[in-house]
Amino acid sequence: MTKQIAALPQAERQVLAALAVVGRASLSADELAELTEVGEIALLVADLERRGLVTRDEKRRCALARFGEEIRKTDDALSTGERLLHYMTTLAKGGELTPERLLDDAEAILGLTEWAAEWQQWEGLLELVKTLQAGFGIASRIEQWLTLLDRGRHAAHALGDRRSEVWMLQQLASASTIAGNASAAQMYMREADELRHWRHLLLRRAKSAGPARVASWVLGLILVAAAGGATSYAIANSDGGVDPRTIRAAVSTRVPVTFTVNGQTVTTTTTVTLPAYRTVTLPPTTVISTTTVTATVEATPPQ
Repeated sequence: MTKQIAALPQAERQVLAALAVVGRASLSADELAELTEVGEIALLVADLERRGLVTRDEKRRCALARFGEEIRKTDDALSTGERLLHYMTTLAKGGELTPERLLDDAEAILGLTEWAAEWQQWEGLLELVKTLQAGFGIASRIEQWLTLLDRGRHAAHALGDRRSEVWMLQQLASASTIAGNASAAQMYMREADELRHWRHLLLRRAKSAGPARVASWVLGLILVAAAGGATSYAIANSDGGVDPRTIRAAVSTRVPVTFTVNGQTVTTTTTVTLPAYRTVTLPPTTVISTTTVTATVEATPPQ
């Protein structure tokens, strides 16, 4: 199938890629023309429909008939998906994604956000959700609104943007309240409050402490949260050689910590020592692996 797709003319691959990005949803011929810059889009779509590659609904909107998963993995889909993210964001910023238009484009937008999460296009995804999520609420498309906000929350979390993550949780609480799900609304508000409290505590520490103290305090949080920390294994005997039968679990390691204070990124390392040594006798053929742990934390003061 991949060879069959690769053998298609570029214009056809672009149209199919745009449709693959939105999954099972559909796009209008005008939207396809904007995304692909194909001149005779109507003729091209008609030909693709005749060959069983595209279907059209009663509104003449186009959807992919087959090869969806294969096309989603192509470079054409990646470049087209990025253009579609920008296109939808621009429409929303210009006020063109009206409630009436969302009747047609809501599923395509959700398909696009699913693709963006799959390809870890976190920045574009977060911007899109922030820009157009309110339109879903205004249009009373509550379930789709919740799905959209949840994907925005995951994008913010992946980017380490705690402020945006708190905001997404608050919006999820509002949408859940409108949906009549009080328990979900309370859960989201509780998570938002906990995250905001942690973030404010970290920022206050970052403003009042020097980099070394911040690193030490942040590392303490990491160790508490990790519930046991990290262990590296030192393999040795009294004469400096390696004994294949015995390991000593020296529960210590050097952990790098990266954080931001007043716009400057600081990286330091701290030795983590956990309680005690223990000796374990192993068969001579045992293969012992070494593990290392890295911890990265942001502490960015408010602008």
